[in-house]
Amino acid sequence: MLLQVALLLSMLIQLGAAIISVSLIRRTRFNVSWILISAGFVLMALRRLFEFSALFWETQLISKEEVNSWIGVFISILMLTGVIYIRQIFNLQDRIEEIRKESETRLLKAVIQTEEKARQSFARELHDGLGPVLSSIKMTVSAIELETLDVPNKMIVERTCKATDEAILALKEISNHLSPHLLQNYGLIKALNTFAGRLLSNSTIQLEFTSNIKTERYHYDLEINVFRIITELVNNSVKHGGPEKIKIQLMKLKSDLRIDYQDNGVGFDPEGKPDGEFLRGMGLENIRSRVKSLNGFFSIHSFPGEGVKVLIQIPV
Repeated sequence: MLLQVALLLSMLIQLGAAIISVSLIRRTRFNVSWILISAGFVLMALRRLFEFSALFWETQLISKEEVNSWIGVFISILMLTGVIYIRQIFNLQDRIEEIRKESETRLLKAVIQTEEKARQSFARELHDGLGPVLSSIKMTVSAIELETLDVPNKMIVERTCKATDEAILALKEISNHLSPHLLQNYGLIKALNTFAGRLLSNSTIQLEFTSNIKTERYHYDLEINVFRIITELVNNSVKHGGPEKIKIQLMKLKSDLRIDYQDNGVGFDPEGKPDGEFLRGMGLENIRSRVKSLNGFFSIHSFPGEGVKVLIQIPV
């Protein structure tokens, strides 16, 4: 009796599974693998039906063992063929995912390259357009004979000269920030040291910067992105962290560049805000996008009172 109940439940379960799988064929747009698997479920339900019927009918036109054997063979063939088709679907999905990632990387790279070209163009316009005008103003004002002027006018001329000098200096700084000439001419280490020297010249923050790159050069896309990443990290620390010390290691390994960045500032809680909002507020989304465009790895660790640690690896 117990066996009969168990076979009845098994038959009903497999019959239900077969009905559900067949009803889903249209939703799968008649996918071959799903049709084969559905056929396998139907045959398993028939197999259970024959086993259940054997308990009530002793006279059989076909041997129970023969029916079970043939149904088992067909089920095996259908399931094997269905699994092969499913594996092909998964392989196709993996390939689609690879193409998506490659397309996303190319898009990010194109956006960043376009941004850098716009920066360079704007820097040239400033330097070649506004620079000569300011220099001309400085020369004209400097040509005035100060001895022929009274004290108030003399002070006006001196202030004008000083203001022009400050404008020329500011123009150079803006132009260099938009398109760092030291990076193009002398490489990463010189450009980063110069940037840090200017930013921290009037600060009590100690900077420890070590690298084994020396004078080695890389393609411009890599150099400009590494420069932007490190300068953004330093700016974040100075602006938000209030550290006493910043430590940067830029190391050339066998097949990649490794950036280890650390400060002992106030730190932060990355879980305190939604990731997107937090990353945009700290400027870290730009860093992540640059690293991603170079097929690199980016991780950040921080906690209130424990500073910030950043690890970046970029293949070269």
